[in-house]
Amino acid sequence: MNVRKKALAAVAVCALAVPVVAAGGATAKPNYEDALVGRWDLTVTIHIEQPPLLTPLFCDFTADYQLHCETKPGYPDPLEGRGVWTAQKDGQFSFWITHHAHRDANGNPVGSINASHLGKISTNKKKFTTKAHTYIDMNDGSPWQGPVNVDGAAFRI
Repeated sequence: MNVRKKALAAVAVCALAVPVVAAGGATAKPNYEDALVGRWDLTVTIHIEQPPLLTPLFCDFTADYQLHCETKPGYPDPLEGRGVWTAQKDGQFSFWITHHAHRDANGNPVGSINASHLGKISTNKKKFTTKAHTYIDMNDGSPWQGPVNVDGAAFRI
């Protein structure tokens, strides 16, 4: 084979390879393994009354699947919660969080709010949304309240 034929063959092989590589990159799915790890600005909409209550939170998702949330500074009813999370490779995830239901006259936390969130993180990994059902235990012997529908919308800080 002369040099010219070899050069044409090399160009043809490269021309065939480029669409295969490009197609593989175009259909590759994002990896969500560690997508939630970090700090998030989360607004929770609680559908317990009309209009719904809004709670602005900062939430930290850690690599050991722990979750810690607290209301943003200056919010009139400070709330802190802890929980656990898990994620799927397709961007779906869930977390369980528990925090106090309210504060007594002395400012001590009373009762608990228990929420199970199901969510989806965006393909760019900068936003997520959740839907949840929350149950409230006033810790006074009364039946648990709920389920209360809750929505969440967050962006990465």
